[in-house]
Amino acid sequence: MIQYQDKYFDQDKNQILRAAQAFVEPRLLTQWVEIAKIHYTRAENPMGLMDDFALHIESIKEFDTDFLKEFYELLSVIYRFTIGDNQLEFIWDGRSHYEVYAENWSDKFVEWTHELSQHPEIYRGILKACILQQDINYKFHFYGIRKIILRKFGVHFSRNKIISYATG
Repeated sequence: MIQYQDKYFDQDKNQILRAAQAFVEPRLLTQWVEIAKIHYTRAENPMGLMDDFALHIESIKEFDTDFLKEFYELLSVIYRFTIGDNQLEFIWDGRSHYEVYAENWSDKFVEWTHELSQHPEIYRGILKACILQQDINYKFHFYGIRKIILRKFGVHFSRNKIISYATG
């Protein structure tokens, strides 16, 4: 199990948002694998030919999402950092802050994973690590995906993994 930090930056204090992000994590990680499959098919098999490999990919319905957990945490931190003022606000539709945060985070996560999964390094890495579970060099894929995420959001970490700044 991955042990995450309590705070990644000084204003990282919204415990309701953190709890909402943790609650929807399993569902969103599975959804990211499905999104990667979609982008793989669009880019690598645009005609939708069902050869043995395509059939094998489609037949796998349960995924090992452990490979994606650190990326999920990274995207969660970027979200908490970039939304800026994430203090409690009045919600007039009867939902709790927890529900609103979970919904807003889920929407943004799906948007970001669609953007990120357009990169061959990402959808191929996810396919190999989460679906095919091949004996591959996970570090190669891990650092390639991490580099794309950090570059996309302009995020840098100090030596102790605390977020130092983000733009985007």
